[in-house]
Amino acid sequence: MTTREDSMPQAQLFRLEAEVRCADGDCGKLMTLVVNRATDAVTHLVVEPARREAPARIVPLSLVDIGGADTARGEVRLRCTGAEYEQLNPAEETLFPGDEGYRAYGDMWGPAAAWPYYAPGGMLPAAPGTPGAPGTIPEPVTVDTVPDQLPDEDEVFSGDHVHATDGDIGHVLGFVVEAASGRVTSILLREGHLWGRRTVLVPRSAVAEVGADGFRLNITREQVRHLPPADIEHPPA
Repeated sequence: MTTREDSMPQAQLFRLEAEVRCADGDCGKLMTLVVNRATDAVTHLVVEPARREAPARIVPLSLVDIGGADTARGEVRLRCTGAEYEQLNPAEETLFPGDEGYRAYGDMWGPAAAWPYYAPGGMLPAAPGTPGAPGTIPEPVTVDTVPDQLPDEDEVFSGDHVHATDGDIGHVLGFVVEAASGRVTSILLREGHLWGRRTVLVPRSAVAEVGADGFRLNITREQVRHLPPADIEHPPA
């Protein structure tokens, strides 16, 4: 007899920039994954809404429909409605000149490296302008609030660099996690250059450390190139 637990997938692929759907329609895109440093598990997703004028939201992993329809294609399904999604905590804040804390972010433009962080906190990628920079007109600044809300966790962005022991090897596209725990089991890596790109799954055991400059592996570029192409429709548990 097959139980519901038996039929549930053992692994879930989270592909960064994948489409995200709420229970009642389109929701937005998966922008970052939030990882707990102590457990090495994905705990939250940061989802940018389809209506970009609204802030991105922090979505707990418990709201993800693991193994829902179309997840094999990389689409993420949520077990909440669009209205419920909009009530989740925002992942960013826009500060205007004169707002409390606006000038403080001028000192954060070049955040220091911090191991074992998955990515440095502070400004979101492509944040407009450096507040207070000489010769510039003050502009609104979009600030990533995830580090403040989840201080023991770190974000992984699409395009984070991956370094083999003998040089750069590619960029992060996403993670494969255990369906039950959210623990990271593999990194989805885009390896190669423009005319020879391919996608592979790097086992978590091959990651030596993670810092502000990206993921550092304990294997060589040649070993990465010998990994089989990723079967994203059937990610390994």
